[in-house]
Amino acid sequence: MEFSITKEQLLQPLTVVSSVVERRQTLPILSNVHLKIDGNRLTLTATDLELEMSASGTIKSSSGNLEITIPARKLLDICKAAPSGCLIKISIIENKVRLQTGRAKFALVSMDAREYPNIEISGEVTQVQISNIELKKLLGLTHFAMAQQDVRYYLNGLFLDITEDTLTVVGTEGHRLAMARSTITINGLSRNLIVPRKAIIEMMRLLDDSENTATLTLANDHFRFENEAVIFKSKVIDGNFPDYQRVIPTGVTNKVCCSRAELKEVLSRVAILANEKYKAVRFKMGNGLLGIMANNQENEEAEEDLEVDYQGDNLEIGFNASYFLDVLSALSTDQVEIHFGDSSSSCLILEPDNADVQYVIMPMRL
Repeated sequence: MEFSITKEQLLQPLTVVSSVVERRQTLPILSNVHLKIDGNRLTLTATDLELEMSASGTIKSSSGNLEITIPARKLLDICKAAPSGCLIKISIIENKVRLQTGRAKFALVSMDAREYPNIEISGEVTQVQISNIELKKLLGLTHFAMAQQDVRYYLNGLFLDITEDTLTVVGTEGHRLAMARSTITINGLSRNLIVPRKAIIEMMRLLDDSENTATLTLANDHFRFENEAVIFKSKVIDGNFPDYQRVIPTGVTNKVCCSRAELKEVLSRVAILANEKYKAVRFKMGNGLLGIMANNQENEEAEEDLEVDYQGDNLEIGFNASYFLDVLSALSTDQVEIHFGDSSSSCLILEPDNADVQYVIMPMRL
């Protein structure tokens, strides 16, 4: 059994799925990529048992259909090293996969494709259709608020809340919260689940700025993403996500409206002398000015004022500058609104006249 494929036709889907393969595996077969040929269609699949990714391409010629597994990293390195535009010939003899690229020849050990694990999605599902660019925007507005290796495992991902025709995406690590929502097409019942961090990062890598449709399939314990380039399935996090609606401040009376870019620049400058570990800065508001101050353990200080439209009482409050900078970097509007309660209350950051994107940051004691 043999087939031929150009370097570029093999490298593109192989690069996509290889990101799932971990260098250290509990099972030897997980270091391999599953390769399937059906007619002139090539499908590559990789999994780490938590996440499974498949990408397809076409081959130039084949002597028949087959399924094999090949060491993923070695195959990727061979493809990258092959000359541009060359034809890669692959043949299978017993448990060996032989590759020829020009005058170079390689023999890799294969493993039984029938033993390759796959993730099955079963039970009642809900399907969501949304454009690539809109889903990419939602994830870009929220992903940075996910926790990372937190003992509260249910925070190590993004919460997807689907109700009627709305998809709400929420991330939090306990000290800040990011929420963005969009109108969608839904087939099935309202549903919510927590998609793990690794799956979110992979999805962001795969999404482009096109209006092409991406389909999300949500089941009780699995999540499936599909667009024109790739399919991947992921286990979901089994846990109760915090009630994000209760965290969002309401009825706050102190409001700052200012240039997003200018606030980002001032914060970036002042934060240079903030404590390296906590990045704490002090906001002081009143008389049309927002003063931002920082100091560190070496008794160094920084301070800068920014002209703003401020409505409310004189107020001083401390925040983590990094949290603010993450939000200001994610937003793209010219102006930004910040709503404050008192010096011990969380603040609410909004795009002007848009309640579909909201951020909550808890204060710090200074």
